[in-house]
Amino acid sequence: MSYDTRKWVIITLANYTDDELDILVANAIQTSSTTLRKTLDGNKAILKWNGDTPSVFDGMTTYTHSEILTELAKSTWTEPDD
Repeated sequence: MSYDTRKWVIITLANYTDDELDILVANAIQTSSTTLRKTLDGNKAILKWNGDTPSVFDGMTTYTHSEILTELAKSTWTEPDD
């Protein structure tokens, strides 16, 4: 699979009602708001899509594959190795 056309956004979940979150998920690859990759504290989540940016994500910061991997390596997303 090529990640050349895939984009990601990070959202703060508290900024969205359940209905608004459902609209975001419907425009992303994810199948449900319950399966989103979330920060360890559950405050933020990642949504992704292929190709052109759906209008529901207009104005949001988008990430490339390498950029989202850098974000996911941070302690807010990943438990530190002991």
